[in-house]
Amino acid sequence: MSKLERYVKIATRDNTRGAYHGAILQFVIEWGGFLPATAESAPSYLADHAETLSVNTLCQRFGALAF
Repeated sequence: MSKLERYVKIATRDNTRGAYHGAILQFVIEWGGFLPATAESAPSYLADHAETLSVNTLCQRFGALAF
């Protein structure tokens, strides 16, 4: 494990990393997005889910994309 990976692991909780992992999988596999997310794709993704997901979930998914 690199220093960076070790610092990331220390800086986030297991539950957060798991939630981010799920959000990234949903973005890439189910929605068809590419990483890194672009300034166009992230807002489009969030807008496509705005009517079905809570604000907290949208924020968490945006955080995952930013992370």
